[in-house]
Amino acid sequence: MLGLLHDIGHPAFSHAAETALPVKDHEEVSICVIRDILGKQLNERFFPGMSDLLVRLMEKKPEVTFLRQFVVSDIDMDRTDYLRRDSLHCGVDYGHFDFHRLIEALTVIENPETKQVQIGLEPGGEHIFEALILARYQMNTQVYFHRIRRIYDKYLTEFMTSWGKEHYKVTEDILKYDDMDLLVEMKAESSQDGPRSNVARRIIERDHHRQVYETGDGANYLVMRKTKVAFENLKAEFPDADLIIDNGAASIHKQVVSSDNEEDSAWDPIYVARRGAPPKPVGEVSKILSVIPKKFRNVRVFASPPTNNLSEIAAAMNRQMAG
Repeated sequence: MLGLLHDIGHPAFSHAAETALPVKDHEEVSICVIRDILGKQLNERFFPGMSDLLVRLMEKKPEVTFLRQFVVSDIDMDRTDYLRRDSLHCGVDYGHFDFHRLIEALTVIENPETKQVQIGLEPGGEHIFEALILARYQMNTQVYFHRIRRIYDKYLTEFMTSWGKEHYKVTEDILKYDDMDLLVEMKAESSQDGPRSNVARRIIERDHHRQVYETGDGANYLVMRKTKVAFENLKAEFPDADLIIDNGAASIHKQVVSSDNEEDSAWDPIYVARRGAPPKPVGEVSKILSVIPKKFRNVRVFASPPTNNLSEIAAAMNRQMAG
């Protein structure tokens, strides 16, 4: 049930509106819905205290850590489901992996450090885990961080941040609007003279900025910093052009591998059970995880010039990066 309800608090256009919420994040909205709106029905339908259990899971209470791993971990049902769902609706094969084998490979182990019970993998399960992580990496590089998707994410975030401050006064307001309601609002504002009219027009008319530069997959801190400096120089060189930089990143997995430095390693281990020996972190068992980037970043520069000089702007940006 938590798998069905943990994201029920997402506002219209999902994460694009996260900055406009009157609470910390959409999970707080989900807690409100589970506790205050669906609580009575859940308790009557399943068992007394069902809604309280779901809320404790959402609030990350330590006594329910094991159950929460089913919705918040590198092998949770949410991350495995959206890969297959998104690959289907986008018409691509990148998100496919043998989820039946993954389910069969799940087991329960005792964390050798914390002594807490948690989800683990049967011996050999590291291979299907590798396939899951590779599918996640490919979906990020080919779908989630596609240049067109990224620029419209920028527009939606800008619109929703402004619109949400006016309409999301209390948590219950978030439940009043869905995607279609917001598209109607955007269409109305696109023809008006207001603070959001330009970005609304771009969304409605599909009139987006064009990409003039990208770093490619796996941009590190130094590349990102150099791109930001070049971007500022580009703005000075083309003061009339409307320029946007996008340096978003995505986490691919949180497993420690042999190439990690201690100070920059996340520690959220999935353990592989071993017969007659303590379980071992999957990052130590797998030969493939160490070559799959733990974080994906592709810095891009988009432009919408007043005249048709995109190629000139692109050439200038490339000169900045080559210098």
